[in-house]
Amino acid sequence: MTFLNLTRTLHNSKIIGDEIKQRLRLRTQTRLGLKTYLSRGAIFVSLGTMKRSLGTVAVLGAGKIGSVVALSLAASGRARKVIAVRKSRGAPALSPEIESGGDAAVAAARADILVLAVKPGDAKALMRAIGRRARGKLTVSLMAAITTKRLEEGLAGAKVVRAMPNIAATIGESMTAYCLGRGISAGDAARARGVLDAFGESLEVPEHLMDAVAALSGSGPAYIAMLVEALVSAGLKVGIPRDTALKLATKTLTGTANLLSARGVHPAELRDSVTTPAGTTIAGLYELEKGSLRTAIMNAVEAATLAAERIARKFEAAD
Repeated sequence: MTFLNLTRTLHNSKIIGDEIKQRLRLRTQTRLGLKTYLSRGAIFVSLGTMKRSLGTVAVLGAGKIGSVVALSLAASGRARKVIAVRKSRGAPALSPEIESGGDAAVAAARADILVLAVKPGDAKALMRAIGRRARGKLTVSLMAAITTKRLEEGLAGAKVVRAMPNIAATIGESMTAYCLGRGISAGDAARARGVLDAFGESLEVPEHLMDAVAALSGSGPAYIAMLVEALVSAGLKVGIPRDTALKLATKTLTGTANLLSARGVHPAELRDSVTTPAGTTIAGLYELEKGSLRTAIMNAVEAATLAAERIARKFEAAD
């Protein structure tokens, strides 16, 4: 598999957004095992230590996120083989580099690592289907609201990791929080990160925070999209053409996020640095405070956390 062929495959995929055409060309060179990152026109290179070290990975439930996981693992060169099991057996193959499978049990038996990417409502059927075939295998669950305890009960002997990615995985920029189940070794944890980091960055958190994580970073892209939409509407109101307003809003958002990450400063410090006496920024901030933007966002995350907890209780009560 050449990098050129892989790039062409990703260009033709309808699963991932157009930006991945540029980003994966820059981020991943499977032939060399190098990862590259573009920042302000400069390319920084780090040696890829996970080259084909993951063995065979079966992605069980290759819907939107599952398909991205499969494509990202194939692009990264971290897995010897990637098998994608899709709900529709007649669906076209994701790419020539990914083996399509229709039977989760068969794929699980062949794999070294399992990635569970079905909706919570389909979780019990999937666990019944793969059952003992998960024994002793690293099993990374991307299913919302299902605890490591329930996964370990349903998949006896599996080495369970619970993770929550977000939709930015479609361009290789997911912020994925994860927690470890019982009996996970340092090597198991490293392999789990090898899977998760193929489509962004990962961060270990205590399991009791996973529902809150789902509300903050899992649902967060929807909140941010609404904020961008509001900025575009504001631009239209003051006479800025729609396309120009969208470009200004999205680049301002990504630039600000990158600035906060690069400098490690508190958001309030950054806000203060662009707020001058009797200036334009303080006038705008005053209106945002009158509109209770901060409270609305806090309430949204709290409500989403409670919704995640309700889903978890519903799953537990369905036995």
